[in-house]
Amino acid sequence: MPELPEVEQVRISLLPHIKGKTICKTEVRLPRMIKHPSVPEFMAGVEGKRVTDITRKGKYLTLMLDDGRYIMVHLRMTGALLILPRDFQEPPFAKIRFSLTGGLDLWFTDIRTFGTLSLCGGNDPWQDKGYAGLGPEPLSQEFTEEYLKEKLKNSHQMIKSFLLDQHKIAGLGNIYADEALAMAGIRPTRFTDKLTRMQMRALHEAVNLVIAQGLKNHGTTFRNYQDADGHMGNNKDFLMVYGRKGMPCKTCGTALKQIKVAGRGSVYCPHCQK
Repeated sequence: MPELPEVEQVRISLLPHIKGKTICKTEVRLPRMIKHPSVPEFMAGVEGKRVTDITRKGKYLTLMLDDGRYIMVHLRMTGALLILPRDFQEPPFAKIRFSLTGGLDLWFTDIRTFGTLSLCGGNDPWQDKGYAGLGPEPLSQEFTEEYLKEKLKNSHQMIKSFLLDQHKIAGLGNIYADEALAMAGIRPTRFTDKLTRMQMRALHEAVNLVIAQGLKNHGTTFRNYQDADGHMGNNKDFLMVYGRKGMPCKTCGTALKQIKVAGRGSVYCPHCQK
């Protein structure tokens, strides 16, 4: 699933192509991907509207429209937004198409079809519950060391599960949670209220560092992730543990192990992470 750095790279790559463009026509090939409102209302609500900006919070993208409403996009596991000239062949797994002024098409593609789009704002009081409950992001002013310590002390769960909870920290997923724990030297099965103050401090720093690294390297591509121009991220080359089960730890040489935490595969070093 694209995480904060990947979604931010999509935003950055998409913005110069679609900002100021008007949505002329919309084609929805898989109606269940429109979460709100109905498909006819969604299409009528976006057609003729100009895109004024693209923002991001956590793993959500919002395409701001000139009537004050916005299209909320959640890529989920394999969703992608691609911008192509109208005379180009359509991309594989295309599910939704926005025809824009300037001869461009914005495609939403999705292999596993878990991604969603919603039209929000204006006089419509509907809210996406996941979006409304997001916690602060890494690297933000709200994500302070004290904030993290307070949340950790008042929770009793495995630290990997804690990091995946979008209500506590927005934008982290399996990749960057594993990487942050490796950098901080903490096992994914450690309980949050058993961490020392030094471990909490190290974790806060590590979360910010791995997200900053992911942003710098344009995200992590293993299989499907690509930005709006079809480019892959190269953060895979810098990962410490994720996707490296059985390989030697880059710090001590011990073979990395993989376990399940909260139903997710978690890779760690049994020597360096305590």
